[in-house]
Amino acid sequence: MIIKYVNSNGAEIVLNAGNYLVGASDLRNFEWDYTATNRPSGFGGRVTFSRPVQEKTIIVGIKGGTPAEFNSNASALMALTEPDILNHTPGKLYLGNQYLTCYLATSSAISVYARRQNWVSKELKIVVTEPFWHVETTQRFLAGAPAAVVGAKRYNGRYDYRYIASTSSGVIINAHYAPCPMRITIYDAAVNPSITIGGKVYAVGATISTGQRIIVDQLTRTIYSLDAAATRINLFDYRDKNNDIFAPIQPGSNTVIYTGDFTFDISVITQRSEPSWI
Repeated sequence: MIIKYVNSNGAEIVLNAGNYLVGASDLRNFEWDYTATNRPSGFGGRVTFSRPVQEKTIIVGIKGGTPAEFNSNASALMALTEPDILNHTPGKLYLGNQYLTCYLATSSAISVYARRQNWVSKELKIVVTEPFWHVETTQRFLAGAPAAVVGAKRYNGRYDYRYIASTSSGVIINAHYAPCPMRITIYDAAVNPSITIGGKVYAVGATISTGQRIIVDQLTRTIYSLDAAATRINLFDYRDKNNDIFAPIQPGSNTVIYTGDFTFDISVITQRSEPSWI
């Protein structure tokens, strides 16, 4: 399983291939915090659970064929992780297609340094800002004409998607055991786009032209538009305030109803305390 880190600028480094090696880690460990309120009788009570920011550790080995190559590889890891800390913007640590939103290497402790062998082993501290492992599955709904189902195709370089076979209604399945946040991306020229998912309305009172897109990100609770030059405009105040645009998708089959005059993606983002073992 590939272990890699993608920083907030989109640069990535594979930590368990080539000149890098992953040793011990506690990436699969998790813990829920809880507050207990006892009954006046002294028997039993109520428990409230929470998941604050968490810390994890990972040991990464770095090697090089020559001193210059070793220095380059060691410097590359620092150059990729530290900008996130300086910019206060987390990156993503991947196990296969599962990721943690986090800061990698908020601290570093050298456990082994073999200078003549051009080798160092470092224990890195990870600060996890979203204490769940996420997997994104994207389904595209096309405007204008029915589309064929496309299996195992990659979208945006990372996520699976498939086309549905209707321009005005369809079905999206949340196969997870719990409600999941979504990312809704609306393309084409769209005027006040509105989508109904599982009986809930998700609408934005804004207009975009061809080449632009509207993104509703429930994970970060943001709504914004992007153009071809990546100019970002905050559309949070343009949300339909009569409906909860951040309502998660429920488990099971959810009917999707829309006008059919714009293309959009629905990314279902599953959240697990423990990453999948496959």
